[in-house]
Amino acid sequence: MKVIVAGCGALGSIYAAGLMKSGAEVQVYQRPGATFDAIRQQGGVKIVKMEGNRAELLPIKRISENADELEPADLIVVLVKAYSTKELKPLSACLRADGVALTLQNGLGNAELLSDIFGKERIAAGVATYGAFTKSPGTVQAAGSGLVSLGPWKPEQDMQWVADALRTAGFNTDYVGDPRPYIWRKLAINAMVNTTAALTRARNGLLRENQHVLGLMRRLGEETVEAALRAGVRVDFEDLWGFHMDNLQNTGSNRASMLQDVEAGRQTEIDAILGAVLDFARDEGDFPYTRAVYSLIKGIDGMRGSEGV
Repeated sequence: MKVIVAGCGALGSIYAAGLMKSGAEVQVYQRPGATFDAIRQQGGVKIVKMEGNRAELLPIKRISENADELEPADLIVVLVKAYSTKELKPLSACLRADGVALTLQNGLGNAELLSDIFGKERIAAGVATYGAFTKSPGTVQAAGSGLVSLGPWKPEQDMQWVADALRTAGFNTDYVGDPRPYIWRKLAINAMVNTTAALTRARNGLLRENQHVLGLMRRLGEETVEAALRAGVRVDFEDLWGFHMDNLQNTGSNRASMLQDVEAGRQTEIDAILGAVLDFARDEGDFPYTRAVYSLIKGIDGMRGSEGV
């Protein structure tokens, strides 16, 4: 099986490594920068396991910023930042006619954008709770086990083989008939974890131990669940909260992706996360906790590169 990983950051590297170990031929579509340079220079991605400090090098067959230089793939795993999804149009010619593009990205709207590029019938969408963070460009620390839940974006398409491929690669994976409720659940998790981590600069485990942060997380989660209901998707909040607490414990050493973005001076995915929740607000007074945290993160984004930031 030939695979293209689009976006080889922390999580992209974890999935690329697992797929390579399972025997897949993996190529990387990556924008120029420190990560691109490091992967090309060292010939692959370096993964540090949770229980050790030694980095294992997994060779990448090809890394390119030019889609024309990539071979046609059976599977494209999309892990670019949500605001970059629309830039993947050059990959449209890289997916085989019977291939699948799988989005495991944060936020809402990615599957819709990918449907415009590849066709709805070739899109699988899902969520993942595996933890990972970048130690240095091209070197990633695994930071917690998790679960992948994925399914076809167009109802009744058979994409079981994609779930089977991830299981073979060592990822705990569930195949679901409709991924939309799972995407909303993950959106609520991101709303609770990513934002508070970015504001407090704390790892997941510390977030779990702070009652003030937990109180804010709960309000953000409740508002996201209400937005889901207005979108026609029912999410049980108490069940979600229990999963959320377990996930914080299982990924205690992880630094949330939005925290990594803030620390690296990169644009965050706040518009695809809390901005997506606010799209369902009825007026400017609705979803007050979401609105306040959204404004704070947008403020951080807006000051990126300013003196003292």
